[in-house]
Amino acid sequence: MKTIDTGVLVHSDGHPVSYEVRNGWSPDTCAECDRVWGAYTVEFFHFIAHHGFSGDELAKVLLSMQTEDSHWDWSTKASLLNSEGYEWFYLVADGKPQGVCVIYHPKESVLSKANIFYVDFLAVAPWNRDCSIRKRQLKGVGTALLRAALRYSVSHLKLSAGFSLLSLPQAAMYYKKLKMVNLKEHDDGLLTYFELPADVATELMGVA
Repeated sequence: MKTIDTGVLVHSDGHPVSYEVRNGWSPDTCAECDRVWGAYTVEFFHFIAHHGFSGDELAKVLLSMQTEDSHWDWSTKASLLNSEGYEWFYLVADGKPQGVCVIYHPKESVLSKANIFYVDFLAVAPWNRDCSIRKRQLKGVGTALLRAALRYSVSHLKLSAGFSLLSLPQAAMYYKKLKMVNLKEHDDGLLTYFELPADVATELMGVA
């Protein structure tokens, strides 16, 4: 793997945390995501189970946890998505993976017909997600990953600025905040099709 971007995020307790985004296919990092993220999720569910929530309270906590992708097996994805056209990005901070993004390219833009990339998978560690009973540790992990992937796709893959994806229901609000455009005719069941226009992509990359 190679480091393609660096930056600083702010921890929920206020202290700055340096990070780097690494690019490359890494089964070891995927296995670490499965192990560390999975252990945290199990521990958190045990905490919830013994906290004494009422039925309604428990339902609200579970809804706020954003667990739609908790079944994703990153090691399996690494074995399947290791061919030409796929690029892997990992955001690493505090010595562990904080988020993963897998893209496929090229993908024709619905908005402009230019070649952009498609986000196959994007996820952040469970401790970096808000829920009703605790704050996320690091905010902005997903956006930092997408920014790095955009910069890499333009500079190294020679793609146009922009990307598309199908969003899980709980993630749709995040993509709307990124100013992505929903093209409803390309929705797939409960999955919402979003595309990031070129001008917004350029802004996200930090290019004047």
